[in-house]
Amino acid sequence: MRFDEIVKKRLTALLIWLSIVTGATYLFIFEPGKTGFFPNCPFRMLTGFTCPGCGSTRGLHRLLHGDIVSALEFNPLMVLSLPFLLYALVRYTVAAVSGRPLQRHNLDAKYIWMLFGVIMSFWIFRNTRFYPFPI
Repeated sequence: MRFDEIVKKRLTALLIWLSIVTGATYLFIFEPGKTGFFPNCPFRMLTGFTCPGCGSTRGLHRLLHGDIVSALEFNPLMVLSLPFLLYALVRYTVAAVSGRPLQRHNLDAKYIWMLFGVIMSFWIFRNTRFYPFPI
């Protein structure tokens, strides 16, 4: 790998981490729906239905304050996906810092379709009267 590619990957990793820390700090200080600037969900504004991401901002705010149960109530799919997203980010960061290429792990199409099915099922379920959590 060339030197400029290594620097670019390291800079990308640094900017991603800085963005996350900045966003998390803002989200820790300001509560969504009460203070600060947080845009509304365009899908919910247009249709009146929630999307798979609705409640994520409020859930992350509660998670940053250590309230896991409340975060799960706002968006359980978001809370359950965070460890996987963090793993992917740490993996990318380690590869960028060490200068080694990121090893590719190809997922079988069946796993991608299963994930798509989980997200779509969650989306439909949370818009029914059977969904147990407040939105």
